[in-house]
Amino acid sequence: MQDLDLLTASQIADRLDEPPYRVTYVIRKYRLKPVVRIGIIRLFSETQIEAIKNGLYGIPLRRTK
Repeated sequence: MQDLDLLTASQIADRLDEPPYRVTYVIRKYRLKPVVRIGIIRLFSETQIEAIKNGLYGIPLRRTK
């Protein structure tokens, strides 16, 4: 696996055009473990990014009036 295949939660949020808190929520909800951990930085693979993407579709957006 190349280093370019691994992304942080913030990078995943940027790629999916979602707020970072929604991505971290999905990561915690599905208990996704990072492929690599460098200090406090967690890196996720393309397979996990697909799982995060699928998990985001199930979260309804909160709308305020």
